[in-house]
Amino acid sequence: MKRFLYIMLPILIVAVFAVLSVLRINFLENENKRLIASREAAMSGDNSKQQHIDIKEFKEWFAQEVEALKEQGISARRVENVIEVHYVYKDTTIYRDTLLWVHDTLKDEVCAPFEVEAGCYTVCGQIEGDTLEIHGITSDDKILVALFKEKKKCLFERRKIKAIAISACKGDTISVIRNLKIGR
Repeated sequence: MKRFLYIMLPILIVAVFAVLSVLRINFLENENKRLIASREAAMSGDNSKQQHIDIKEFKEWFAQEVEALKEQGISARRVENVIEVHYVYKDTTIYRDTLLWVHDTLKDEVCAPFEVEAGCYTVCGQIEGDTLEIHGITSDDKILVALFKEKKKCLFERRKIKAIAISACKGDTISVIRNLKIGR
């Protein structure tokens, strides 16, 4: 019996080491594939391609986004996906309204073009005589969209995935209409 244990113990140790080595190699191969795919997505210039990063990389590389989510009460470890959208809105409808205008005899100006920037909004137009014309209103904003796991209220409750959209311009949240996950 003792002899049997002396023979089986090294075989068992080698088997455990082999299994652990295979698991480690499998993990490293998957990690390498993830890093290559993320690098290719980042270098392709196509921002719509999904990149896979871990929590440590997310906290390190995207500190502003982590801070914006933290302000909303969402910790980085609960975040599933993050999508940042650059949104530019331009209204080119011409609005006209009548003003009281004092003619400047020194400059003898009939038309006074203007462009006013306030935060992420730009309004441009001109004043002609007693008429105000607005040629365009532009809004330049970044929207951070994140999917995160809701906190559990009960030990046996399944966590629900929620979505939040945060405007960088106003700093407020934007309502999310749909949160769909399409499975294959």
